[in-house]
Amino acid sequence: MRTLPAACAAAVAVLALAAGCAREPGAAPSAPAVSHQAGRVEATARSGNPAAVTARDGIFGQLYVNPSLTFTGAGLYLTFQRSAGQYPPRMTLARVDPATGAVEASNTFSPGVVSAPLYAAGWLWVTDDAVSAGDVLLLRLDPRTLMVTGELDAGRPSPDSPELGGPVAYAGGSVWVDGAGQLVRVAPATVTAQLTIPMPGAYSASIAASADGSTLIVSEANAGTGSIQRRDPVTGAVLASYPVAGVVAAMFGGVTGEGVWVRVPTGMLGYVERFQTATMTPQAGTRVEGSNGISADVWDGVLWVRNEVGGARLNYCASPATGRRLATLPLPDLDEDYLLTVHAGIMYYSVAAGDGFAIRTVPAPAACE
Repeated sequence: MRTLPAACAAAVAVLALAAGCAREPGAAPSAPAVSHQAGRVEATARSGNPAAVTARDGIFGQLYVNPSLTFTGAGLYLTFQRSAGQYPPRMTLARVDPATGAVEASNTFSPGVVSAPLYAAGWLWVTDDAVSAGDVLLLRLDPRTLMVTGELDAGRPSPDSPELGGPVAYAGGSVWVDGAGQLVRVAPATVTAQLTIPMPGAYSASIAASADGSTLIVSEANAGTGSIQRRDPVTGAVLASYPVAGVVAAMFGGVTGEGVWVRVPTGMLGYVERFQTATMTPQAGTRVEGSNGISADVWDGVLWVRNEVGGARLNYCASPATGRRLATLPLPDLDEDYLLTVHAGIMYYSVAAGDGFAIRTVPAPAACE
């Protein structure tokens, strides 16, 4: 999801966005409805034939509420809310041609918070918090058509938990999902639970894995105290742990066998820092302080630090191993524009436009490549 500006600071970013910190778009992309039998999803998928896509489908000519972009092994995907000020939000996931911005398939979900997509084992995976039903669903999607091909009820949050469609990870040959107070290991072929690990007292949690699936990282928090953990990618057993204090569980922006970048909101403020995965201890000299919206993500082998209203100081590319600054982001307004993702030397960013956000592109600095 779009990172919150400081004025909308809250322990749970998505809740704040849904409550009205976003702008209402002038118009959202539409697609012909297609009947679909799965779960709580209302499909609006296209055939995927580029000839069937018209110019108006391009994401660069639309306004969106809280857009996010994710590059996966299967392509580029856009997630956005259908309208501002609606809770629970209604969200759409779209597959996008990265060069033209054409929407080649889309799927609009019933009210709930949908996570960023993960491509693994030949499928696309998301979680849907299904607010109206009170549970967290793991959905397996066809990466081309975005049709739901399987689903699993992964758990039900406690009434006071902020769990909202947490991330999905792929490690040890299985899909791992935060099932609201429990970790669930899922067989990709059958979308069935192979193992459930309770996390008693976890008010919120997050999960991530290295690209090769050999390293699984988990965080949990409750009442301002928590930890980040390296767990066995097959059994889920805790191998190393480090205490972290934050209003919600720490979030992750890039995992390797050597290190993981961690984002910790501490209230109105926050920080990012690299941890050594072997010991789960902080790496000296990598901590960067900012607002609760500061983020650090590794895309295309480079670290990208972003913080709205952070200016040049907190919007830059860096070495993912050391955090050493390489170049300031070349966005028109570093207090308003927000970097969404980077791929193949192109930066995709959002800019306030009318009542929503427009998506634009700009070449990445040579120093960032």
